[in-house]
Amino acid sequence: MKKTLLILSALLVLALGVSLVGAQSGLPGSGWETGQQIQNIGASQADAIAFVAVAQNGTETNCGTATNVAAGASANFLTGNCAIPAGFVGSAIVSSDQPIAAIVNVNNRTVGNAAGQYKGTDSSDVAMEVNFPLVKNNFVGRTSTFYIQNASDGPVNIEATFVTSPGGTNTETYNNVPAGAMVVVIPADAGVPSGGLGSLNVTATGNIAGAVLESEHGVTTGNNLQAARGFTAGDAAPTIYCPLVRNGHTNRNQTTGIQVQNVSGAAQTITVTYSYNNGQTKVVTSPSVANGASFTFFGADATYGLPTGALGSAKVEGQSGNVIAIVNDRGFALNPSPVTAYACFPETQATQEVVVPLYKEYFFGNTSGIQVQNVGDGPTTVTLVYQGMKGNTAVSATVSHSTPIPAGQSATFFGVSQGTSPAGITGVNANLVNSFGGITITSNNENIVVIANESSFGGFGTTASGQDTKNFEGFNQ
Repeated sequence: MKKTLLILSALLVLALGVSLVGAQSGLPGSGWETGQQIQNIGASQADAIAFVAVAQNGTETNCGTATNVAAGASANFLTGNCAIPAGFVGSAIVSSDQPIAAIVNVNNRTVGNAAGQYKGTDSSDVAMEVNFPLVKNNFVGRTSTFYIQNASDGPVNIEATFVTSPGGTNTETYNNVPAGAMVVVIPADAGVPSGGLGSLNVTATGNIAGAVLESEHGVTTGNNLQAARGFTAGDAAPTIYCPLVRNGHTNRNQTTGIQVQNVSGAAQTITVTYSYNNGQTKVVTSPSVANGASFTFFGADATYGLPTGALGSAKVEGQSGNVIAIVNDRGFALNPSPVTAYACFPETQATQEVVVPLYKEYFFGNTSGIQVQNVGDGPTTVTLVYQGMKGNTAVSATVSHSTPIPAGQSATFFGVSQGTSPAGITGVNANLVNSFGGITITSNNENIVVIANESSFGGFGTTASGQDTKNFEGFNQ
């Protein structure tokens, strides 16, 4: 069976210093480009993984094929190796003879330190409606830009409706968007006023998928970036899970906000149960939230947040129906601040196996931490199988731990080549140092959800990259 994955590569940008690039993509400055890490999540070797870039007018460009990709291993596609013109802003379609998962890395590393990651959308997960819980238009100096891809076989019409304060309801329509192509949706183009904060609903006459990038507003060069995917009906549930939340954590003052959108069809309250610092809990409940509106649980808020220094996870519950949520994380003590964003997971999608297409272990100054949340009823242990490349050499490790993760709580697997975290790691392999690749994570008896956090950490022959932090959601299997 041929498996297709829609990679919303909204920023397949090749050239440096193209002044038009920022305006076309909705992002500040120039130098934006993407890389795509595609993981074979099937049981057998993938004979071919093909990558095709699609311009906004529907023109396709073959960007190459990776062959003989082992089960669990990954292939990397760089837009610099693709014959697309300077200033290209478009989307992509990836196909394979095995099931695949993918991560898109967006950055301006040749001119700045901004970077973000988001997961590609499987062809089985597209829908005629996509929601985004968080919209900003020059709100506290930050703006969201949305990238909506036509996942149908023919042209579609797309309607984007913003609900913000100030601004009320503002709508922008895009007609006859070609198959596989995407449109760039900028809040100001739809009439959202400066300072607007709210949510976005996108509908179409055929299936679509979406991603959002949040950046600084009006700067010459982007210093940081947040990236996340859009939500479809399958992402909504009365109970959802967020593997990483914190307040004033580390000397970076890393603090999160959970932006929860009520998509139940009627007003409701929303409850968050925080689990943090080895077994402590805190339960908070929002005021009544109108259908379609959002409420923010900010980590540093005395009422709705966490104690200073807290690190943990969260369970979010709509008291009478479905919700969706996105988590923003920011290091307030640094300038520019490192920022990330990820989507929380519906309870209905949690499983005992998760794949992560991209990890880095002290690779060019970046290292990934894998945050695993146990969403079951009892404690569980997990096993992580790393399969990567170190130069031209394949490396692997099977890592497990002796201390079970309690129900509702999370554990961070970081610096596993050195046995750094969590305590009691077995299967440490120092050969993972300076490698990158994919991971398969398996729980022994409870469902789990996972995010991967990548930060600028040097060591072991590498210098800290200085690049913005970035993260993405694991793929439940």
